[in-house]
Amino acid sequence: METELKKFNEIGIYLNMDKPDSQVLAEKCMDYLIAHGFKVALLEGQIRSSHNQVNYYSKTLFYRKPDCILVLGGDGTLLFVARKVCFYAIPIFGINLGKLGFLTEGEAANYEETLSNLSSGNAYIEKRMMLSCSIKKRNESACFYVALNDVLIKSRGFRMMDIEAKANGSTIDKFRADGLIIATPTGSTGYSLAAGGPVVSPAANVMILNPICPHRLHDRSYILPEDEVINLEFGDREKDIMVTFDGQTTVSITPEDTVKIKKASYCTRLIRLNNMSSYDRLRVKLSCEY
Repeated sequence: METELKKFNEIGIYLNMDKPDSQVLAEKCMDYLIAHGFKVALLEGQIRSSHNQVNYYSKTLFYRKPDCILVLGGDGTLLFVARKVCFYAIPIFGINLGKLGFLTEGEAANYEETLSNLSSGNAYIEKRMMLSCSIKKRNESACFYVALNDVLIKSRGFRMMDIEAKANGSTIDKFRADGLIIATPTGSTGYSLAAGGPVVSPAANVMILNPICPHRLHDRSYILPEDEVINLEFGDREKDIMVTFDGQTTVSITPEDTVKIKKASYCTRLIRLNNMSSYDRLRVKLSCEY
C-alpha cells in the first residue's frame, strides 16, 4: 500500500559501522541535507559532525524522533533498522553499500540525485507487511518478536527436523526437513527464494510457508492468507532448535515451547522514488551478477 510522502524537517542517518565507506557517505549526506535546510539526527556513539544543525540521540530516542531515517548500508542494515522503527511508524530510506540491495532505494555513487528526489518530495511511502512471532517457554511469559523478511526455524546442529505446522488449529502438513521458513512478500526474494520458494509481489499481504530441503519430493511452499495464525509443533526428540528473525536475532527453544507466527500489527514504511516500480526493481536485482 502506498501513501503520500509528508514534508520532513529532521532526517536521521544510521550507519553500518562495519563499512568504512558509510562514514564518508554520511558526511556527504549531512553536507547535502543541511545545505538544503534539513536538520540531521545521529545515533550517539556512531560518528560526530562539525555541523551545528545535528542532534545526537540515544538508542531509546533515535528510532522515534526523526521524521525519517536514512540507512547507509545493505539490506541487512535496513532490516535491523526496520525492526527498531516499525513501532513508531518512522519511514526509512536506504542507500546501498552492499551487494544486491533489494530493499535499499539508492546507490552510493548517485547519492546526490537520490537525496534530491527525497528532498523535493519526488517519492512515496510503501508499507510492507511484517511478521509477529510469540515464543512461550514453560513457566515463563511469552516473548514477542517482529521480522520484515522471515522467521526461520532450524536445528543448530543442521540436522533434519520433524515439524508440524498448523493454521488456525488445522494441520497444514507434517514436514521432515532441514528447517522451515515463514516469509513475508518482502522476504520472498531472500532465503525463501534460495530454498525454492516463489517470488511474491510486495503488495500482497500473504505469508509463505516454505520447507528447507524437505525429505519428501512432493513438499512445496504454501501461500497462506494474512489472517492465519501459524502454530509450530516439534518432535519429542528434537533438540538445539533455534528461531531466527531476519537472519539476525536468534532464540533457542525446546520441543515443549510454543511458537506462533502471524501478521504483525506493525509495518515497515519504505520510502520509494517514483522512477522505478517494484517489478522493475525485482527484474533488475534478480538479474544482477555478484
